[in-house]
Amino acid sequence: MIAYDFTGRHAVVAGAGGGMGEAITLALLDAGASVTAIDVKQRPASLAAYDDRLAFAQGDLTDAAFVEQTIGTAGRERGGIDYLA
Repeated sequence: MIAYDFTGRHAVVAGAGGGMGEAITLALLDAGASVTAIDVKQRPASLAAYDDRLAFAQGDLTDAAFVEQTIGTAGRERGGIDYLA
């Protein structure tokens, strides 16, 4: 398996509350990235071990005000956004 090092990188992951989005979030965190995870569902328990590098925003991505606020905050607090998934 190929190992990636995303240390110092920041990703925003939509649909992070389950399924593929949750798996992508966990893979990025395991590779050292900080992640802003977004979903309409509650934060999954599997993400609890990553509180130092994880911000979880619960909300609807069809709500423009929510998206603007969440992405703006993510970029400011983490020094920009390197990846979007």
